[in-house]
Amino acid sequence: MRTVPCDGLGAVSALGFGCASLGSRISAPLGIKAVERALDAGITWFDVAPSYGDGAAETILGDALKGAAVQIVTKVGLAAPPKGLLKRLAGAVARPVIAALPGLRPLVKRLRPDAARRVALDAETVRVGLLRSLERLRRDSVAVLALHDPSTDDVRDEAIIRALCDLKDEGLAALIGVAGSPEAIRAAERAGLPVDVAQTAHSPFAPGLRPLLGMQAFTVSHSVFGVGGALAALKAAAKRDPALLARLGYDDLPRLLLDYAFAANPRGVVIASSFAEGHLAANFAAASRAPVAGLVEKVDAALAGR
Repeated sequence: MRTVPCDGLGAVSALGFGCASLGSRISAPLGIKAVERALDAGITWFDVAPSYGDGAAETILGDALKGAAVQIVTKVGLAAPPKGLLKRLAGAVARPVIAALPGLRPLVKRLRPDAARRVALDAETVRVGLLRSLERLRRDSVAVLALHDPSTDDVRDEAIIRALCDLKDEGLAALIGVAGSPEAIRAAERAGLPVDVAQTAHSPFAPGLRPLLGMQAFTVSHSVFGVGGALAALKAAAKRDPALLARLGYDDLPRLLLDYAFAANPRGVVIASSFAEGHLAANFAAASRAPVAGLVEKVDAALAGR
């Protein structure tokens, strides 16, 4: 597993393990097995939040890690949706039902909880949010505490900035981050928030890292398959131009996108949220290869028809 240097943390794995589905789409037993595989492969960066896994991800991750010496990123700003009895029952039966009858996925999905709820941020909710996350994770501190999808008003709030800095000074979080849009990350920097870690979505069709060029922050990218409909859009482009992949030196779309992600963020962490055996193996292999020089420019030029 390739590693990259991160100021304040030392060497960290270039691949991060995303826990967004841990406890919702992915059951606790399957999730724990995947986390154990990630640890065995050398992953040290685990990305989680109170809203992930319908509120269960932090607890499951804490159980799976068993105190392992890793870097955990958690967040404040979004909370898990409320779950009524029907939706709790639906969550319990959804996975085996979908496995046996994939055609029922749309119906089961409608019974699942709604999207995460935005939390009104202030100094108290920032502090209490981290303390509750530490309880669920069974940790004394985390590597990174990030504002989760904040507004530009949130990142300019002096009380929130002070609260984050206080938590860092107290050793409860080694670094401060912003996980959200490039606009919010840049606004945080202009407002004087010490953004140690900048996390945003990035793909060939929605290049979120580009507006962050020149920042001193350690960069974390995610959603290379999803943001901008990347995988579907690339499939469509390859269908229109059957020679596209061959010109880029690939015969496999997922491998191309994984290599693109690491080439676009060669000195940072790329988060992948995968739990299936084959997907995990592909992620581990991609993170063990050196970033492909010039791949981002080649992909951009090919998609632009140059």
